[in-house]
Amino acid sequence: MKINETTVNNIPIIDIRTDKFKTFTIRISFRNTLDEKTTTIRNILSRMMIKRTKNLRTETELVQFLAKYYGAHLTEGTTKRGDSHIVNFTLEFANERFIHEDLNIFNDLCEFLNDILTTPFEYTDEWQSFLDQEKRLHKNKLSLLLDSSMQRAYINMLNIMFKDEPNRHMSFGKIDEIDSITLEDIMKEHKKMMEEDEMVVLVVGQTTDNNIKSLEKIYSRDNYVKLPFNGFNGQVSNVINYQTDVEKIEQAKTILGFRIDKKQADMMSARIFNRMFGGGAASFLFMNLREKLSLAYQIHSELDIKNGVLFAIAGVDFNRVKETEIHVMKELEKFRNGDFTEEFLQESKNQFLSARLDAMDKPKGVIATLYGHFLAGIDFDYVDEQLSLVTKESVMNVAKHTHLDTVYTLTGGESNGSHTL
Repeated sequence: MKINETTVNNIPIIDIRTDKFKTFTIRISFRNTLDEKTTTIRNILSRMMIKRTKNLRTETELVQFLAKYYGAHLTEGTTKRGDSHIVNFTLEFANERFIHEDLNIFNDLCEFLNDILTTPFEYTDEWQSFLDQEKRLHKNKLSLLLDSSMQRAYINMLNIMFKDEPNRHMSFGKIDEIDSITLEDIMKEHKKMMEEDEMVVLVVGQTTDNNIKSLEKIYSRDNYVKLPFNGFNGQVSNVINYQTDVEKIEQAKTILGFRIDKKQADMMSARIFNRMFGGGAASFLFMNLREKLSLAYQIHSELDIKNGVLFAIAGVDFNRVKETEIHVMKELEKFRNGDFTEEFLQESKNQFLSARLDAMDKPKGVIATLYGHFLAGIDFDYVDEQLSLVTKESVMNVAKHTHLDTVYTLTGGESNGSHTL
């Protein structure tokens, strides 16, 4: 695998040249600061962009066009990372080298991507019904998402823990903002995205110099845009916030939110700590709270590495919420005291490494990994070097600087409201 970073038309290009895949994958990523005023709009905009263009005016036409190129597949997605909101467009398609037909698939689909990216500049009133359709679909999508009591609990948790911080916003936006979005809002956000977002094109496959030349057709910018990539600066507090809400649900959802002091803890060690604490089937939370104590129907931990935030998330009986919280803190205390083996540490490091290598066996995994490296300004070897430096002491240090901030419970029992300790 050979990685070349170049700039074409003021857009950074990451060319991941490999013989491992017989297909091409192109991803175009747009990144800007997470803003609650624009996340919902950006989600609807991205859906509109991949369904119809000025040259392919219906979804059927667009699907038929992609089918002509041996089932090329176009998707979009939004995510948040650190203090950023990211919109991705991904196109997967066959390498004409393996097709016995005179087609210039790579070049043609680069022109198609230009059609995708530039069509919203030409939206007129006749696109209004299309916008109305996508607003309905996005509302339905969020409604289905919110049908999950665990998802509602997680969103409520973010709103409480990050009350005055942008980190409380979800990447998919808010359902109550959808109705007010206008075609003018869509066009304005598209123009801003094309001019002000950091834009990166990543391509993986058996690329040639001619392929990279074809990428020029995707888009051209007047200026090169490079934005800072930071996390939110949440402050570690000695005050613990408690909030309990009541709904008609069959199982309590309790989430413990922790802040990690990033100035005191190594972030690679934090990754390994999370894997050992609750990030896998062999973790302390899973093995001890679920398997041994039968406290939780489900339990795991999640790490937001860029923002230094960790969540322990559990589904438990209504009358075992406090007991679960106590035992989660007991498991954390074990790590602070070094009550884990060197063998488990090494096993967790090996699992982390295996997961990275497994990701590199898939085109999308390669792109996701190398885009993360691009944002952080590091290379593949740097991650391996940092992993080799993780020790029992460094994991203990992470645990010692992991502080409980908020405990949120969504239950079917009685509400205790909110309070602090």
